Amino acid sequence: MNQPSEQLTAVPNIVIDYDQPLSLKELRNTVMECLGAKCTLETLYGKKLLVYRSKVGPKILLCKNITYLGNPHPIFKKRIQIPAEWIDLTYKLENDGYDVHFIGVYHYDGLVVFADFVKYTYLQRNCHNSAAHIYINDLYQAVIQGAFEKEDKNDNTIRVISYRKFGNYLNGELKINSNLLDLFAQFNYGFSFGKWLKAVDCIQEMHDKHWSQWKQAEWAGWFLEYKFSNYVEDEEVAPYIKYTALSHKGHKDDKLDFDLWFPLADFYGDLKASDIKETKAIGNDQETFCECINRYGRFWYVIYEHETEKDSDHDYEATLFWNKMLGKDDSMSYCTRMKHSVNFKKMFIIEINRINFYEILSSFNQGRQPSGEKRNPKFTINKRNIDNYVVYRYNYKQ
Repeated sequence: MNQPSEQLTAVPNIVIDYDQPLSLKELRNTVMECLGAKCTLETLYGKKLLVYRSKVGPKILLCKNITYLGNPHPIFKKRIQIPAEWIDLTYKLENDGYDVHFIGVYHYDGLVVFADFVKYTYLQRNCHNSAAHIYINDLYQAVIQGAFEKEDKNDNTIRVISYRKFGNYLNGELKINSNLLDLFAQFNYGFSFGKWLKAVDCIQEMHDKHWSQWKQAEWAGWFLEYKFSNYVEDEEVAPYIKYTALSHKGHKDDKLDFDLWFPLADFYGDLKASDIKETKAIGNDQETFCECINRYGRFWYVIYEHETEKDSDHDYEATLFWNKMLGKDDSMSYCTRMKHSVNFKKMFIIEINRINFYEILSSFNQGRQPSGEKRNPKFTINKRNIDNYVVYRYNYKQ
């Protein structure tokens, strides 16, 4: 049953409307019109199939409409159905030298976007008319960038391609995703994922390297920023990413206080360290954040998640060390909240932009300043349902 859901327009913008799926004939014609004479309808194993003679070999395009799942699913979540017959058919065709692609086709008011649900993880499931999911923001990214790739929370790879770039993609001529994501992947490769980092060691290292924030009680987040700032400097990536949290050096707008500025892409971001068990991460001042979205169109939260050992379970080793380093009279200051050690396990980048920012961010009551003045309200980021916002994921695997 067709129910109203989010639809992406060619502008691009979001409207609430019914899906506009194509008939089988329209679906095939849309693909063939996009790809030209090299895409034909042929009969193989008793099935009429779209065959594209690409520059890198013959490809079979198994196509389905991208449509809304229906209540009670979020209205920004869509899918294609993968019929069971695709699985056996794929094995037969690939034995014959064809490269098979599971293609979703999104259509709304003349806008057409293609999604390649990379088949390998779906083949492993022995699908029986199962669904492959995609989100409105994935489609939006493809319209804006030309092409977009991400891994979802189930380790499926989805590549989303605009109509004008689909032929380039199938011919192996298209770079997907930005250099910025490559730079975060490079940082992750050298970062200490999967290792228990002790407060005593990290605080000592930041102190010895004269990192200005070594005194901070929430040392785990500052250690992440210390490492990232070193990466920016050592790898000379400042033309693409600037770490601006402490000096504001490199900010385009000094009124906006965020950790990261992406000069060539012209937008801001923020680094966050968050306990993996927490369902929410504290964001930024609401007024400043909304001003940033209005000016620059998008914002990246770069969130690193860690497991945590409390210092209270380790005889307050970190607490005693930290207070001694600071020369405090109260050797147990901050003892109930001090982390003894952390183990970073994953990270993800979520993009907040003008089509999705109203859905992900919820208010966080800041209370009052020590002076009694009311704090500016901050957003909190709900980490439970973020697939409509994720543009990059990294999960540490042993």
